[in-house]
Amino acid sequence: MVNLAFWQIDRLHQRQDFNAVLESRVPATAAPLEDVLTKYMNPTDAEWYRVIAIGTYLHGENIAVVNVTQDGQAGHDAVTPLLLDSGQVLLVNRGFLPLRMDLPDAPTGRITIEGRLRVSAVRRTGAVSDASTGELHEVQRIDITRLAPQLPNQPVSMYVDLLESQPADSDLLSRISDPVFTNGPHLSYAIQWFLFSACALAGWSIAVRREVKKNQRAG
Repeated sequence: MVNLAFWQIDRLHQRQDFNAVLESRVPATAAPLEDVLTKYMNPTDAEWYRVIAIGTYLHGENIAVVNVTQDGQAGHDAVTPLLLDSGQVLLVNRGFLPLRMDLPDAPTGRITIEGRLRVSAVRRTGAVSDASTGELHEVQRIDITRLAPQLPNQPVSMYVDLLESQPADSDLLSRISDPVFTNGPHLSYAIQWFLFSACALAGWSIAVRREVKKNQRAG
């Protein structure tokens, strides 16, 4: 129980470090995508920065990220590849859509978007896997490496959560929720585990005293 308490404290420190990253990157002024990716070669160093990209959506290439929730509502995210002037393809998470609604078509023509950079998703232990082969139209996560074979050009190493679009995207889509600045329940959990440990020690001490007194009386 003591180890679990210190594990929760470690989780708290990790969350505080994450909040510090968000505080430094989320408010930053948007910059051209290529400038940010050139400045930060490691994707984790570029995540959460706002970027601007210009290109043309590849129609007929929509991908739905399933089994997601937003604001307590179940649904899916609409992802569409954006062909950039460089020839690369940028996966754009255009927004959240409730269940039983078809993904709306992306705007046509030349598009200017502003979005928040995100690293390619990795399957966590116990999470549902996507099919390892074949073309995917529904996915559990935005895994750029897995989706690359079905894209017509080389993909950018990161994707973006759309914030703004010119021309505007469909009104049916809700913007992906902003990251949450919170320390979570880790501190309270740590305190609970320390209290449980104290109770266990107290209970053990009482039991030992009773056993000693019992043996003394028997002797």
